Amino acid sequence: MPGETGIMTVCPLASGSKGNAYWIDTGDTAILVDAGISLRQLTRRTAEIERRLEQVEHVFITHEHADHIKGLQVFFKRFRPTLWASRGTLRRLRPVIPEGLNVRMLNGHVEEASGFRVEAVKVSHDADDPLAYRFECGDRSVAVITDLGDWGEREARLASGADVFICEANHDIHMLQSGPYPAFLKARVRSPRGHLSNLQGANLSLTAVQRGTKHIVLSHLSEQNNSPSLALDVFMQALERHSANVVLEAAAQHTLGPYIQLPFKPGTIRDKQTVHSWKGDV
Repeated sequence: MPGETGIMTVCPLASGSKGNAYWIDTGDTAILVDAGISLRQLTRRTAEIERRLEQVEHVFITHEHADHIKGLQVFFKRFRPTLWASRGTLRRLRPVIPEGLNVRMLNGHVEEASGFRVEAVKVSHDADDPLAYRFECGDRSVAVITDLGDWGEREARLASGADVFICEANHDIHMLQSGPYPAFLKARVRSPRGHLSNLQGANLSLTAVQRGTKHIVLSHLSEQNNSPSLALDVFMQALERHSANVVLEAAAQHTLGPYIQLPFKPGTIRDKQTVHSWKGDV
């Protein structure tokens, strides 16, 4: 009906090196981005926001590392949503995909998933075809960009103007350098195929904010090499001179949230240049 509005809910269920999962729903359709915690934890945390896992129609996987797929095999024993991922990720997931599951391969085209318009771009991470996502429904949008060691215009365009931007802030470079990780792991984390530092994530968020983004959620914070207060301070310093209206929050490993609800108008998609960035590996 003309003028009808709905509510889009966005909530990280877990975010960090030990497991990642992000919930997005519109009331009519629920999607899950990654399933890196156990089914028990997924069930408990969705219940905390008064949701149920059987509501999930689509699961989008960023890449095959354990902290993003840990709960996937058991999840598929109970539920049969559509699985979306890149060709490389699907290849890695073959052992956990049950026969008969509806599987969709993302290859750079904009897709439609039960009312969501989905864009994906390949990111720089040491995985097989890793992806970042943007989900749009009606006049609202959410970008999930995590697990990447560097960023450029592709990622900036994906995040630009998103109502909620879930952005990696993995480590403080000084804590990493002086911390307990062995040298090879420190080199991996700070490499262009590793993870974004607080400053790198803040600079990506600044670009998004300058193009209209208003709500930033810091994600994938390292428990050894970062802290929420430190990461938030770095982002605040980067953003404070450019917009007083940006909401900054941090997702956590062991508790869910932030819980975000956005009124939206179904059937309206913002005019935005489509991001076509790769065609998958062959």
